[in-house]
Amino acid sequence: MAELFPADFLKQLEGLHLLARQISRGRMRAERRSVKQGAGLEFADYRQFSPGDDIRAIDWNVYARNRHLLLKLFEEEEDLHVHLLLDCTASMAWGAPQKFDPARQIVAGLAYLALANLDRAGVAMIGPHAQTPWSPSRGRARFLRLLRHLESCTTNPGPCGLADTVGRWLASRPRRGLVIWVTDAWGADPDDAFNALDRLRYARHDIGIVQIRHRDEGEAGELGEYEYEEVETGEVKAMIVDRAVAAAYREAVIAYEGRLKEYCRRHGVAHLRADASEPAVDVLRRSLLEGGFIG
Repeated sequence: MAELFPADFLKQLEGLHLLARQISRGRMRAERRSVKQGAGLEFADYRQFSPGDDIRAIDWNVYARNRHLLLKLFEEEEDLHVHLLLDCTASMAWGAPQKFDPARQIVAGLAYLALANLDRAGVAMIGPHAQTPWSPSRGRARFLRLLRHLESCTTNPGPCGLADTVGRWLASRPRRGLVIWVTDAWGADPDDAFNALDRLRYARHDIGIVQIRHRDEGEAGELGEYEYEEVETGEVKAMIVDRAVAAAYREAVIAYEGRLKEYCRRHGVAHLRADASEPAVDVLRRSLLEGGFIG
């Protein structure tokens, strides 16, 4: 744990928590209220009384005036459930440093901010093979156990449909809340990441995505003749990289990035891009200063 989560990293997380508190005092916090009947914090609305409802919630003053049985509804603040989805597919092991290392640090930082904010935070691994999730919990006392859990996580070789694995996580019926997906958004199918995001939207979660890339992933590399292995499928192919191929690759990456950015803008998905060489704490600080996933 010393290399992935050094002591100075943990100290910096506390500084980010203080920054989050300062920001939240300077702007309205995200709504975390639900309408419940019965005793609550603040009156919200009325609805018609139905057999089986609690008669203590009837507004008898209204009944005395117009003989209508109306139930008083109140708003009650709830814990925010923060679900952190960690991409464990093979492409996350690419590069130096591997994208998977800063991804785990970012997940740890987001979990810390949530736990310090008295929210419930859980971590699920999105990959071709099942890995034990970290069930939603609350309180900073659980944080060190979470770090040990993250250090034990690995990337998984083999074909993987992002939408399918996100669907399997949704099948576990997680409580509706905030889902933050830390991923490179690469899939064997160009539509895969978008289908995964669609599934999260249809499940009515609030969504954020932290997209981790290496700068040189946008380039085809040196010109020449190569055999390359598709990391998500293991398929080996021969390819000649000339100027036309390199230009086409560059344009395809730019088009994909633009498509993802536009998707997130259109559907209200918080989107933060991060380079794998950027310190995770800096990524987390940017997320707070640019609007924040948690705050």
